[in-house]
Amino acid sequence: MTSELRDAARPSADDEDGGAEVGRGRAALNFLRGSSYVATSVRLLIVLIAISVGFGIAQPAFFSSASITNIFVSAVLVLLLALGETYVMISGGIDLSVAGMLALSGMVAGQIMSSLYTGSGSQWGVTLLGLLAALATGLAGGALNGLAISRLRLNSLIVTLGTMGVFTGVASLISNGNPITNFPAAAFTLGDGKWGPVPIMVAIAAGAVVVYAFVTSQTRFGRHIFAAGANREALRRAGVSVPLVTIGVFCMAGLVAGLAGFLDTAHFLTASPTAGSQDLLLAVAAVVIGGTPLEGGEGSIIGTVIGALIISVLQNGFVILNVQAYWQLVAVGVVTVGAVYAGERERIARVLKGA
Repeated sequence: MTSELRDAARPSADDEDGGAEVGRGRAALNFLRGSSYVATSVRLLIVLIAISVGFGIAQPAFFSSASITNIFVSAVLVLLLALGETYVMISGGIDLSVAGMLALSGMVAGQIMSSLYTGSGSQWGVTLLGLLAALATGLAGGALNGLAISRLRLNSLIVTLGTMGVFTGVASLISNGNPITNFPAAAFTLGDGKWGPVPIMVAIAAGAVVVYAFVTSQTRFGRHIFAAGANREALRRAGVSVPLVTIGVFCMAGLVAGLAGFLDTAHFLTASPTAGSQDLLLAVAAVVIGGTPLEGGEGSIIGTVIGALIISVLQNGFVILNVQAYWQLVAVGVVTVGAVYAGERERIARVLKGA
């Protein structure tokens, strides 16, 4: 954390100083969104290019169009979960339930589409109804998390650890633990179709990235997210409802988890209660690799995007080189720890520079 942010986060002695404190906080946030974020993103991009070049040298097929397409498609689900996780972690919390929400949302969408599908035709209406049901399920799950954390004053780690089990259990109850199949052709179009050379899944994820990046950088709610992670007391003194910010953050996380659940079902044409079981680790890793610290107050959507691509490149590169799948988790873990170490050194350097 920078010296500017530490100054902004220091509570004032008198309540009448709250406005000045918030003003310092805004200045700190502007600083954090400036040169340090750009420098971090550039370094991450260099790492991404270096890893890609390394795999390309080892196996030229890595740079084939099919391989590149697979890298982006493989990154979609982790990226969507990571977008919501970025919001939560910037605000100073963590959400362990996003993978469970993905599974539950996918199962709800699958159950609706399978029940209403007549067995013929693309049936876009049924597919869109399944999509809306998945989004509503994720939104409701996020709201439940936010309400429990803000209104009951419970720790986000404990709450979402509990709801992770609830969501996963309910997902299994929907079909007694069995997968659901038999979906309209329109679902497969959204999950595996293309607009020209671009997979529809990737285009949808890109749209989500644009929306979430816009919210964090250009809206008052986005500024409140950063302020909540930097100093909740200063935010409260400015007249902002911190509980509403918390609920909004978790709702945003639930919304993209619901979208990820639908796309997972549409892509594989199967709704499974165990879907996304390993995506939580990868989503948190993408956020951390992207430069968002666990203590909150900092972070960027572009960093998360690059972090998700780094993970996808590692996974697909190892597959092309015929390396055992277990090494993928090892590599992701090493990169995550390295990113945390590099981030901490950078923050310490900024503090010493500003001291």
